[in-house]
Amino acid sequence: QHERSGQGGLGGVGGTRQSPRSFALADTAKQYRGEKDGRIEDTAVRDRVLTIGMNQTALQLTQRRVMAENRSGDTMSFATSIFKYVSTNLTQQLTDLRTQMMGTQGVGWEGDSFEQTELDTTRGWLGSRAMTIYGGSNEIQLNIIAKRVLNLPD
Repeated sequence: QHERSGQGGLGGVGGTRQSPRSFALADTAKQYRGEKDGRIEDTAVRDRVLTIGMNQTALQLTQRRVMAENRSGDTMSFATSIFKYVSTNLTQQLTDLRTQMMGTQGVGWEGDSFEQTELDTTRGWLGSRAMTIYGGSNEIQLNIIAKRVLNLPD
């Protein structure tokens, strides 16, 4: 339970403002997909960037609420399983979109034709896949949620 608090659980509880990763995602969209009147030109990409940003904010606000409810020093609730599951999936969505927006520049491993941010994007995209495994696979997290949070039968 406590490991989940740090791996996509409550370890990274932030403020209520939009995550710096969301701003970086919007900047990436403007750079690689175009900008018109200060906005991301591609409306489908703009929609995905905004959705990820709103989901990040919703997760952060919910995490803060749970932290406030648990100030009594009790063990964190099984909500951390839900946070881990949601957080890892959100990270995958973010890294998938960033990689897709960059096109072939988003899947480079080395070489002079890639900027460091593009190489970092590739590594982040691959690392986001590992997040669902090293802290307990998503299937295991869903099992924990079903049994311990929702009290569903085996």
